[in-house]
Amino acid sequence: MNIEVGYFPKRYYDSNPDAGGFFPFAIEGTTPYVFLMDGFYLPECDENFLPLWMRNMKAFPLYFCAEVSSYWKDEFEHNCKEFNISYRYLTNRYVVTEIQNEKQFKEIFPFYITLGSGNDLVLWSTNKDVFSVEQREWKGNWEGKIAGTVVVKVEVDASIFWIGYDGDNIAVISGQSNFATYKKIIKTFPDFVVPKLCKYE
Repeated sequence: MNIEVGYFPKRYYDSNPDAGGFFPFAIEGTTPYVFLMDGFYLPECDENFLPLWMRNMKAFPLYFCAEVSSYWKDEFEHNCKEFNISYRYLTNRYVVTEIQNEKQFKEIFPFYITLGSGNDLVLWSTNKDVFSVEQREWKGNWEGKIAGTVVVKVEVDASIFWIGYDGDNIAVISGQSNFATYKKIIKTFPDFVVPKLCKYE
């Protein structure tokens, strides 16, 4: 599996939510390491990649924060019940689930891929729940709009992952030292991943 990995220059993103840009959520705290994994289409990538990567990072429990519209709500709650996954609604649209292990991850992640690839917001964090919803002013396509927005609190011992627009990439925001360099990042990947360093100007 081929993956391109590149760190974002600071000018690529902002702490304020950016509709159509980086990122469609708000960020609190310092962001030492921000990078993009690209060159794949998530609905078609190796289904073992992310479960094994999370295992290698000792990332569990994971906390997913997703935008679940009324269209998906029944299926979402049914899946959580079937797979014994606990969840809590931040609002009637944003919901956080706690994924305890690799088995639960494999069971629920295809649903999250469907949401994220359809440009509904899907984020997850390692080891702790870092999500809330607050009123924030938007940039980008919603310039000046003030709305309830997912806020991500970046902490030293946690990483946050976002399924990018159309499911074409995954962005990572981390305070963890194992993402401090490209060499450290690729050491965490499963053996079948063929990484390539990408540079953003």
